[in-house]
Amino acid sequence: MNKKIDSIDKDIVNILFSDADTTNREIASRLNIAIGTVHNRIKKLKELGIIKKKTIIVDYEKLGYVIEVLIDIKIRKGGFYNLAGKLSKDPHVFLVIDMTGDFDAEVLARFRTRRQLDKFIKRLQQDAAVESTRTRLILNIYREKEIK
Repeated sequence: MNKKIDSIDKDIVNILFSDADTTNREIASRLNIAIGTVHNRIKKLKELGIIKKKTIIVDYEKLGYVIEVLIDIKIRKGGFYNLAGKLSKDPHVFLVIDMTGDFDAEVLARFRTRRQLDKFIKRLQQDAAVESTRTRLILNIYREKEIK
């Protein structure tokens, strides 16, 4: 943990993580500190790269993406970066992870229909860089929200 970060900084991060729309005034009130302190702390957290950006959490099912999968990919030697570049451009792919273990990469992908998933997997398996894949259907996603 960064030595420049204290419990107030962590509290600010946790509040913003829970709701990025929380105003500095609301944060100040909840933490019983001055608004200027909140402003300066958030600025510092951004400068340190701890807060990279404020974002939202989307309910993809309400947008029609009813199928969420994790796809493990075993990649032929030297093929990761090319394949990761292709996957990153695919509209169904939301996350590409370079990892260690039995597989070389993991992809989080979302689809509106089983047919879209089927086409995606078959196209992925035909890529010259891919040795094998393993697809797992996500039933639920639970998020860890606080830092300690």
